[in-house]
Amino acid sequence: MSLRRLLHFAVAALFVAAPALHAQAIDESTLVAQAADRLAASGKQLLISADELQALMKDPARAPVLISVCAPDDFAKAHIPGSINIPRGAFFKPANIAKLPPKSKPIVTYCYTGTGAIGPATVLTLMGYDARQLAWGTMGWSRNDAVLGAATRFPESQQNYPVVTGPQGVAVTHARPVIATGRPGLDQILIERGDAMESADRSVSMTAEAVQKLLTDSEMANDPFIVDLRGPADFVKGHIKGAINVPAVAVYQPANLAKLPLGRRIVTVDYNGQTTVGVSYVLSILGYNARGLQYGMMGWSTDDALMGDLKRFPADQRDLPFNGSAAH
Repeated sequence: MSLRRLLHFAVAALFVAAPALHAQAIDESTLVAQAADRLAASGKQLLISADELQALMKDPARAPVLISVCAPDDFAKAHIPGSINIPRGAFFKPANIAKLPPKSKPIVTYCYTGTGAIGPATVLTLMGYDARQLAWGTMGWSRNDAVLGAATRFPESQQNYPVVTGPQGVAVTHARPVIATGRPGLDQILIERGDAMESADRSVSMTAEAVQKLLTDSEMANDPFIVDLRGPADFVKGHIKGAINVPAVAVYQPANLAKLPLGRRIVTVDYNGQTTVGVSYVLSILGYNARGLQYGMMGWSTDDALMGDLKRFPADQRDLPFNGSAAH
C-alpha cells in the first residue's frame, strides 16, 4: 500500500474517531464527578470553627474574605464584622461571582446554622478557591437569636427517632444523570449548574421530622432514598431504616453514583449536618434530586454513639460580636 493511501486511511480513522473523542472531552457529568471525587478523597477540611475564624480575623495577613449567604434583610440585622453578602439563590449570578476575591485569597462562607453555606464553599473549592464554611454558622458564633433569621437554635429541633443496626439495605444499579451546559471548563459548568439549581429555589436540606413523616406515612412511593455518609463502623451502630452506607470519601466514585436512583428524592446523612449538604449540593448539580438531613444523626437521635467522635451542639457555642441593626 502506498504512503499516500496509508495517510488517507489514517486521516479517515481520525475523522471517524473525532466525534467519540469530542463527546468524551465534553462529558460534563464525569468532569464534575471526578473533581468532586478528588476533593472527597483528599481529606481537605471544609469546616472552620468560630475560634479558628476569630484568630484569623485578628491577623490581617491571614484574614479570609467572609461571605454571608443569608438573606439581605437578615444580613442587615446581623453579620460577622467585615462580611459581604452574597445570598443563596443568587450566589452564582455573574455580578456575584465578580465579587469573589482572587483564588489565592481564603474564603469563609457562613449561613444561619451551618447548613446553607457548605454547598457554595464546596463548589468554590472545586473551582480552585481556598474556601471553607463556618461550622454552625451564626448560631454557633453568637448566642443572640437575632443572628438566626427565621431559623431556630438547636436543640429545639432535636428528635429521637428509631434506628436499626446491622447491614445496610440492598442497592441496585441505576443510570446516571447527564448534564450538558455547553460551557467550557469545570468552573463555568459549576457556575451554570449552581445558578440553575439555586434559581429553582430548591431547598438544600430536610428536617428529621419531614423525613420521618415521609418514611412512616402510607405512601411508600414517596419514601426518600437514604444515603448514610458516615464511616462503616459508625453506620452499623445505628442508622435510619433502609439506608445504604456510602462513606463520604467515596460517594462520587462511579460505582457508588450508580447506586443512586434518578428522580427519587435522595437524603444524605452525616454525623451532625455540617457537611452533608455539601454532598447533596454537588449531587444536585450532577442532576440528582438530593437534600441533606438537617443536623444529621445528631438531630435524628439523642444517642451520642451515632456521632462518632464529634460533640453534640451546643458544645461549640460561642458568643462573639456581630454587626448590624440588631447589634445596637
